[in-house]
Amino acid sequence: MASWFQKYSDRWHNDPYPFYAYLLEHEPLYYIQERGFWVASRYEDVNFILKDPLFVREYRNAVPQQHLQELPQPQSERNPLGKLLDNWMLFRDPPVHTRLRSLVSHAFTPRTMDRLKPKIRAIAEQLAAWMAEQPQPDLIASFAFPLPVIVIAEMLGVPPEDRELFKDWSHTFARVLEGTDGSPEFAQQAGKAAEQIADYFRRLIAARKSAPREDMISDLIAAQEQADALTDQELIATCVLLLVAGHETTVNLIGNSVLTLLNHPEQHARLLEKPELAASAVEEVLRYESPVQMTSRLASADCEIGGRTIRQGQSVNVMLGAANRDPAKFERPDRFDIGRSPNRHLAFASGPHFCLGAPLARMEGELAMAALLERFPQMRLADEKPNWRPNILFRGLGSMAVKL
Repeated sequence: MASWFQKYSDRWHNDPYPFYAYLLEHEPLYYIQERGFWVASRYEDVNFILKDPLFVREYRNAVPQQHLQELPQPQSERNPLGKLLDNWMLFRDPPVHTRLRSLVSHAFTPRTMDRLKPKIRAIAEQLAAWMAEQPQPDLIASFAFPLPVIVIAEMLGVPPEDRELFKDWSHTFARVLEGTDGSPEFAQQAGKAAEQIADYFRRLIAARKSAPREDMISDLIAAQEQADALTDQELIATCVLLLVAGHETTVNLIGNSVLTLLNHPEQHARLLEKPELAASAVEEVLRYESPVQMTSRLASADCEIGGRTIRQGQSVNVMLGAANRDPAKFERPDRFDIGRSPNRHLAFASGPHFCLGAPLARMEGELAMAALLERFPQMRLADEKPNWRPNILFRGLGSMAVKL
C-alpha cells in the first residue's frame, strides 16, 4: 500500500477507484508503518477529521512545545519557497488562517460571482470559437487551461501578456503540493519558480500601490490600513496561492467534466436535452472524478476513530476521492448520475479549510460546460486512453484530443 503514496504509476492512477474500494471495505483507517502516516478513506471519518479542531495543519500546533525546541530552526527566511508556503492560508491554523481567509473572502461573495458571470461566459464562448478553428483541437490546451488562467489573472489584475508565464509556475507548485519528488533537481526548480513568481507579484503590487485599479490586488492593498491586514509577504503569498489553487483545480474540473460526459453517452445526451442540469452535473463530476484526491491533517492530541488511536503529532492523509465513492454515503457510488441528489461530496473538503474559491470553480465549470455543449453537441474523444497527468494529489488530464 505504501507504494501507492510514493510516486505516480499508470497501474494505480489511471484508475484508482478499485484501490479506493479496497480501502473502504477492508482498511478504512490504515497506518502505513514505513511512511509514518495514517490513511482515512471512509466519508464519515474524512469529514470528521476535516472539521474537528483537534486536527491541524501546522506541525508546531500538533506536538508538545519541548519537541519543537529540539528541532532545528526553519530556514524559510532564506528560502523563497519556504517564505511562500509559510504564508499560505492553506497551511495555517487559527488565528492566522482566520485572519488571512477573512481578508480574501470578499473576492468570492455571491455579489462578486454575479458580477463575474457575464465575463466568464464571454471568455468560455471566445475560447470555444477559437477551438473550433483548430484542425486537431486539444481541449485542455485550447480551453480548459486558458479559461481559469484568464479569470484569475483578471481578478488579480495580471496583464494579458503575462498569463503565459503562469503555466510552468502553476504546474511546478502542483508538484510541490504533491510532495513526492524530493530530488535536488526539483528542489532547485521549485526554489527558482518561487523566486520568480514572488518577484513578479512584488513588482505588480508596487505598481498597484502607485496606481490602484479595480482588481483584487488593489483591494487588498487598500485594506492594509487595517490593524489585521496582510503584510507584504502575506500579500505576495496569497496572490500565488490564489493563482495556483484557482487554476490547477479548475483546469482539472473542466477536463474531467468533458471526459466523464463523453465516456457516459447516456448522461451526455441527458444534459443536451436538459441543459438546466448543468449545475448538478458539475457537482457529480466533482464527486465522481474529484480534481483534488487527498489532503492531510495532523493530530494535536490522541484521538480514537473507528476503534483505532491516532497519536498526537501523527499525520493523516484524508482521501477525498475515496470518501466521494463511499457506498455508506452515496447510493451506487460508481455510477455517474448528473441528476444525483443529495450530493454532499467532499471535493472542496469541509470545515475551516473548505475551499474559499468553491463558488468560482463551480461557476467556471458550469459556464464552461454550457459553452462547449452548445457549440459542440457532437463532440467526441479522439483518443481512447486518457492522458492523466502524473500527480497523485491532483487528478487531471495533461491533454485531451477531441473531434468536434
